[in-house]
Amino acid sequence: LPLPPSAGPRPFAAMAAMPIAVETTINLADHGVNAQAFKFGVLTMESDKYLSVKDTGADGSSQVVVVDMHNGNAVSRKPMKAEASLMNTADNIMALKGSTDGQPGHFVQVFNLDSKEKLGVFQSPANIVFWRWIAPRMLALVTDKEVLHWDLATANSAPSTAFARAGKLAEAGTQVISYAANSQLSWCLLTAISTADGGKTIDGHMQLYSVEKKQQQMLDGHAGAFGNVMVVDGAAPAGLFCFTERKQGTLVTKLHVMDVTAPRGEGLPAP
Repeated sequence: LPLPPSAGPRPFAAMAAMPIAVETTINLADHGVNAQAFKFGVLTMESDKYLSVKDTGADGSSQVVVVDMHNGNAVSRKPMKAEASLMNTADNIMALKGSTDGQPGHFVQVFNLDSKEKLGVFQSPANIVFWRWIAPRMLALVTDKEVLHWDLATANSAPSTAFARAGKLAEAGTQVISYAANSQLSWCLLTAISTADGGKTIDGHMQLYSVEKKQQQMLDGHAGAFGNVMVVDGAAPAGLFCFTERKQGTLVTKLHVMDVTAPRGEGLPAP
């Protein structure tokens, strides 16, 4: 936060220690959310609009807690038996994931909570280990073997295979922690972690996939993202891909930023 004029210049050390201002938006514990629900896969936040938690009520009943952060942090509770929930990035749309006794895999149901409309139902024969909204009507589902994209803008649609998991990301014991795609859905990035020494070190693995070329590149690192950024004045925003690279067995981290949508000349290496 800015200092008043009378405070004089801020010391460089203080600026380096606190480059941003951090404040609490909501304390979920104050709203009765159990501490056991504060973990990966149970609490989800797809954007700054909604936060969703799979929780257990005081009577032991299963419920989903939704926080609308664009509406004064309004909290709503809905009784649901699903294993996990995922709110849409923009609209009051909820995806639910669960399993049926005696049937392999997971089922996914998607509801528009405003119109009370069921947008889609899908029974996956394989377990869904990660999921994410990659567009307002596009839901990505990651199984043990492949990545699926589900276009819910089309009525009665079913998920289609985007690409198969490869390299280290296809091995058992590797945990998927993130999935991303650019705005054109022409590039995808699957990120996972693994350990070879019982958790002393955590190795990062990324699979960068080109939908147009149906080719992939394996990267060592823990995080990556896409974005449309104005690089040259007067030109259209560039479609950038950035990721942090850390080779296995080293402590050196490098940040790479590249334009993956710009046409490339003959003989130049793929981005």
